[in-house]
Amino acid sequence: METVIAPGFLVAAPHLKDPNFDSTVVFMVEHDDEEGSLGLVINRESELTLERVLTQMKLQLPADGIAEGDRRVFYGGPVSPELGWIVHTPEWRGQGTRLVGEVVAVSASLEVLRAIASGEGPREFLFCLGYAGWGPGQLVDEIKTGSWFNVPFESALIFDVAIDARWKTAIERLGIDPMALAPMVGDA
Repeated sequence: METVIAPGFLVAAPHLKDPNFDSTVVFMVEHDDEEGSLGLVINRESELTLERVLTQMKLQLPADGIAEGDRRVFYGGPVSPELGWIVHTPEWRGQGTRLVGEVVAVSASLEVLRAIASGEGPREFLFCLGYAGWGPGQLVDEIKTGSWFNVPFESALIFDVAIDARWKTAIERLGIDPMALAPMVGDA
């Protein structure tokens, strides 16, 4: 039986010790055997705050700041860390917004940041810098070697589960007890 990689999640196996992906949950935006794959880490916050990034971009913020002004920016992955991606609820859409799984959208434009800064953006969102990318065939090989668990798509994992509980919750949704996963020796 073939499983769907995108939309879906990849959950790092305990023995995957690449510092970029240790204990991560990656929201898979796209997967194509011939073109490659793109995903965003959704459980690793950086030290940057959203308000600081928007201020550095010289976006006009309301006088009282933005809601949740201490909201952290996520480490989206090691590729192109200067690029920003917004994973959000789909009621807000702009030019270039892409629906993923019908209940989550991804935008990578200044337009969405302006909307967020003005308080008119999506109801729920994660701001990620960088992304995780794999070349043709690379991700499937890593899944076959056991570096990643493939977890079916469910928007609740992005918006409703606490950040520090996402890895454990994703594993549990596969029917696996995370405590039963003994760290194994090996590299991805």
